[in-house]
Amino acid sequence: MTSNLKERLMPIAGKLREFEEHFNRSLGGHAGLIGEMAAHILDAPGKRIRPAMYLLSSGACPGGRDIEATPVYAAVAIELIHTATLLHDDVNDGARERRGRPAAGQLWGNLAAVLMGDHLFAKAFRILVDGGDQRVLETVSEASERVAVGELLQVQETRNFEVTEQDYLRIIGNKTASLFSAACEAGALTNGNDAERERFRDFGEFVGLGFQIADDLLDYLGDVAQTGKPSGTDLKSGNITLPLIYALQNAGDDGRHRVMEAVAQPAVNGFGEVVEFVRVNGGFDYARRRAAEYRKKALDLLSGLSESSYRLALEEVVNHSVDRQA
Repeated sequence: MTSNLKERLMPIAGKLREFEEHFNRSLGGHAGLIGEMAAHILDAPGKRIRPAMYLLSSGACPGGRDIEATPVYAAVAIELIHTATLLHDDVNDGARERRGRPAAGQLWGNLAAVLMGDHLFAKAFRILVDGGDQRVLETVSEASERVAVGELLQVQETRNFEVTEQDYLRIIGNKTASLFSAACEAGALTNGNDAERERFRDFGEFVGLGFQIADDLLDYLGDVAQTGKPSGTDLKSGNITLPLIYALQNAGDDGRHRVMEAVAQPAVNGFGEVVEFVRVNGGFDYARRRAAEYRKKALDLLSGLSESSYRLALEEVVNHSVDRQA
């Protein structure tokens, strides 16, 4: 997280600390395997972008309650669901690392990792039910269903070299953008502003799409010391993402067939060759342009709001999500 973004988040610093306290409590109280796995999760917290977007969306909404009165339970539930998807993703991808440390499946086995993810999903919905806002429950429930659809679509398209950009956008919209969208819509709802829920739902969707395209670029170009996972993870899992989709569509037959043969293997050899193929055929530049387009769509939605520290922070989150190096 950049220093500029940290400064922008100062208006919600106290609420983020409150979120962390609730999140830690939600994972606590267990002994044995669950306690060990919970400690492993808490030892390497993520960037908390979704909770931040939830709180900032609540604060940026016209009218409504003061940010200090905004309940954090929905942010806790959404982050638990996000954490659960990471556990499941690492099993699906055969990942060895997450955030620079061994993935849970490497330490306790894939079965335990999947069951821990299921545990977090169940806990998230209990928190939402206890929160008592039916609208928020429906919003996050729909997003969770979309996440599962996105995961299944990704499995369906594994090593499918005919996958289109539209197919890809459907996958990442469901798998990633859904929780960004739910976080922002829930922020508007807990603020008490139903009239703005659609604006914030769409805003979160655009940010999530830009975020995932940037993440897929990092899989090719990122530094493992910054990203916390080895480069080429998507390729090794057979996930054909936007940079490669575009390059395959614009390459000559010889280069296309050679790269397809390399990626078709369970263990991708010649990763550097694939990176060069994508670069030469414009895949990286195209993906950057598409991420920038989603950034603009998100920022355009914010332009209709009154200027505030919360809106400015949301703008910084958008820029960080698209421009980030890790």
